[in-house]
Amino acid sequence: MRRLFTCIAAFCALTSGAALMQLKYAVQEQAENVEAIAQQIHRDQDSLRILEAEWAYLTSPRTLQELSIEFLALMPPSSKQVVGSVVEIPLRRSSEVVGGDTSVLLPTADKQSQKNKQPSVDSAEGRQATSEGNT
Repeated sequence: MRRLFTCIAAFCALTSGAALMQLKYAVQEQAENVEAIAQQIHRDQDSLRILEAEWAYLTSPRTLQELSIEFLALMPPSSKQVVGSVVEIPLRRSSEVVGGDTSVLLPTADKQSQKNKQPSVDSAEGRQATSEGNT
């Protein structure tokens, strides 16, 4: 009986030792994975800081102005290019359709001229429309 107990105890000790070693290696592998992920996070954070600094430099007003002058040849608008009033904006032609949706467009020149032919003296807009129609 004593021999059987000794064999069972030895078997349990070997089994628990093997399980403990397997657990140790699994923990070490997980620790290495965590360390690799932490290093990757650190590299990504460094890259992010560099990219944010580069973005801040590239979107600074001075850099944008230099790039626009170099590549776009944009200049400030002249006084002739600035619209003085809404009346100066040309109306679209009746044959123009933008994307099939005409709800966002101004009325056509044909409809505007029909409105101008009907004198309406009741409001300030009517007086302006009749005075424009006569000019």
